[in-house]
Amino acid sequence: MADFLAAGHNINSCNWLISSGASQLECVVVEWFREWLGYPDTAGGLLTSGGSAASLDALVAAREAAGYPERASVYMSDQSHSAHLRAVKIVGVRAEHARIVPSDECFRIDMGALASMVAADRAAGLKPIAVCANAGATATGAVDPLEELADLCASEGMWLHVDAAYGGFAVVTERGKRILRGIERADSIVLDAHKWFFQPYEVGCLMVRDISTLEKPFGIRPDFLQDALWGSGHPNFWDRGLQMSRSARALKIWMSVQTFGMAAFRRAISSGMDLAARAQEYIDESPVLACTSPASLSVVCFRVDPADQDIANDDLDEVNRTVLARLFWEDPAFMSSAMPRGLFSLRLCIVNHNTTWDDVRETLEAAERFGKEALAG
Repeated sequence: MADFLAAGHNINSCNWLISSGASQLECVVVEWFREWLGYPDTAGGLLTSGGSAASLDALVAAREAAGYPERASVYMSDQSHSAHLRAVKIVGVRAEHARIVPSDECFRIDMGALASMVAADRAAGLKPIAVCANAGATATGAVDPLEELADLCASEGMWLHVDAAYGGFAVVTERGKRILRGIERADSIVLDAHKWFFQPYEVGCLMVRDISTLEKPFGIRPDFLQDALWGSGHPNFWDRGLQMSRSARALKIWMSVQTFGMAAFRRAISSGMDLAARAQEYIDESPVLACTSPASLSVVCFRVDPADQDIANDDLDEVNRTVLARLFWEDPAFMSSAMPRGLFSLRLCIVNHNTTWDDVRETLEAAERFGKEALAG
C-alpha cells in the first residue's frame, strides 16, 4: 500500500524543497533507527536501495575521513559479504589491499590475526583506513566481537563499518542488544529493512555516528541546483549519499510500524532466534544430520552426514546438493546453500514472521528422509 501511494504521487525524495513530506518521514524513520542502535544525537543517515549501496556510501565516507591516502587498505573477514569487495574497488582501494582476515571457530573475525595484519601493513607502508565487521554474516549469521573491534579501530585510527544488513534489527529485542553489544561504537552501520524488518523490497539504510562524515563527501552544490537550497535548515538527503533520484522509501516503514506496533516486530524477531536455536537442538540429536555452523541470530547451517558412516567429503557434498534440490522442488521450504569451512551445507535462515516450529521441523525431517534416500543410492 505504501509503495503504491509513493509511486502514485511520483515522489523524488531527494531534497526538502520538492519532497518535504517524504523527507520528514525519512527523518522520523532514521531517528527511530538511531535510538534503537544507541547512537548519539550527532548521528544520522539515509535510506538506500539496500546494503550494497549503503556500504559503498559508508566507504566513501571512510576514505574521506582518512584523507584519501594513496596506499589505503581495508580489512574484512572471510565471512564478509561480496558487497564490501565491490565497494572497495569502486572507492579506489587496490584489490590486493582489500585484506581478508581469517575467522575463528565461531566464524567471527580473528582479532589476533587482524591486529597482526594491520601492524604488518603499516610496516610495509600501507595506510589502514577501515574495518568491515559483520553483525549477522550472510552465510552463518556470525556476529564479530564489536567491542574489541571498536577498541582496535580507536587505537589505530581506523573507521569501523558494521554490516548489520541482516542482523541489525535484532537490537529492538533485549537478547539482540546483548548479542550486538558495541554496535553503537561503530562509525557506520548498514541495515536492510527488507530483510529482518519484514519490509517489501527495496529499502536499506546507512547510519553514521556523525552525520557530517556523510555530508562532507556528498554535499556538492552545483549552480544548477542553487534554487533547491530554499528551505535550508532542513536535511536534503542527496547531500548524504550517491543517489539524487530517490524513491520515497520511508513511508512503508512508518506505515507498518504504525499499523502493527513495535511489539509485533520484537515478537517476530525473537521467534526467529528461538526457532534457529531449536533447529540446532534437533540437528545435534539427529543421527543423520550434522551442524556445520552453530545457530547465530536466526541462521543455522547443517548437512547430511550420518555419524555411523565414514563418507568422503566430496561424496557428502553431492548428497547434500541432491537434498537441497529436493527440498526446493518437493518441500514448501526455500533454503540456500553455504560453504562453512569448505563443507557444502544447507543454510536455514528464518526471517519470515509466519514461520512456525512445525514448518522448521518438517523441513528438517524432509532433509533427513531425502538424505537417507540419496545415501541408499
